[in-house]
Amino acid sequence: MPNTPHTLEDFELELQSIRGAVLSMASLAQEMVDAVGRLLSHDKKPSASKAKQHEKNLDQLEAEVDQQARIIITRYQPVATDLREVTGGVRMATDFEQIGDDARRILLHAKELKAWIAYDAKGVLEAQWKLSTKLLSDACEAFNSHDAEQGTAIGDSKSKVRKLASDSRDIISKSVEQNHSLAPAFVEAVNAIHALENIGLHACSLGEAVVFIETSTDRRDRRSREE
Repeated sequence: MPNTPHTLEDFELELQSIRGAVLSMASLAQEMVDAVGRLLSHDKKPSASKAKQHEKNLDQLEAEVDQQARIIITRYQPVATDLREVTGGVRMATDFEQIGDDARRILLHAKELKAWIAYDAKGVLEAQWKLSTKLLSDACEAFNSHDAEQGTAIGDSKSKVRKLASDSRDIISKSVEQNHSLAPAFVEAVNAIHALENIGLHACSLGEAVVFIETSTDRRDRRSREE
């Protein structure tokens, strides 16, 4: 029997499946980053098993987005906005998966971080978390509202994320110089700053993906040429 031709409705449904999977990944990633916030604010220790399950779900969803994108491109050969929706979705799925990895990395070392969190009167880890989670929330909002202008502002925040991380590492180093007993916790605190910095940078990349989807402007290419 001849193959049944694919309709426009089929295409729209498959395109929406990518967007739905990306939104599911956004929710999971935000939940994991929220758990980091609870840890840093002296709340009870987050569930490591729950974080592991979320990370597994993110991995599965990323694979689904990638597979669905390949099917759509092969089957329908989309162009213009539709193609950007597909390739942009793949980019965002990668960022969300990596945000989950970084969040779980912090949660896995909650016990080791406890000494630093108790000592950290300046709240350097929490400050880094607040910036990164705000950028992540804004990026998800920009994606939901198709807001390229907001996406641009988020993408332009990378230098701010890096500067705060650098300042935070300096504060941690000076604290250890004054209190050598913090040395073991220092290592995990620096690792946590690095992970939180990565989360913020991935959030900025999500903002740039929104700009790409909505306007076709690939700000990553422009940045690489400028650098």
